[in-house]
Amino acid sequence: MSAMTNFYYYEKLIQYGRKKTHSKSNELGLEYCMYLGFLDQRGLATDAGKNLMKFIDQSLIVQQEELALT
Repeated sequence: MSAMTNFYYYEKLIQYGRKKTHSKSNELGLEYCMYLGFLDQRGLATDAGKNLMKFIDQSLIVQQEELALT
């Protein structure tokens, strides 16, 4: 996997963790994702983290398509 893809997953997962913890702290988002197994100790997305991001991205596309149809 390329460095850009790894960085994308890392940033999106931390953003997800910040949203779930209602925090502005990147460290708290990182700890949350590591605790749940979405990121490993090196900060790389695990398979679970990658699947979560794919699911979220797909959900956003569906929501945008539904808004466009109304």
